[in-house]
Amino acid sequence: MVAVFLSLILLQLMPSLIRGGISGVRSHIARVAIAGVPPERWGMAVLRMYEALSGIVLVVCILFLAQRYLGRKLGSGSGTADRTVR
Repeated sequence: MVAVFLSLILLQLMPSLIRGGISGVRSHIARVAIAGVPPERWGMAVLRMYEALSGIVLVVCILFLAQRYLGRKLGSGSGTADRTVR
């Protein structure tokens, strides 16, 4: 589910990436972050948006690595039981 959430975020950023490159993505993130925020708090809103996106990417990477680790560990455990029976 976290990967689907990250995919939706990246899908939302694709038009900005195609039109303006990395600077287009940065301006889109800034526009989304300051929507409905008073002007004196815009800097903090953009900073928190980057922190939130970085946290989401970090969690996705950790979950992906944990999934691979557990898959290999559980897969190798069931594979040795089959080999010992033969």
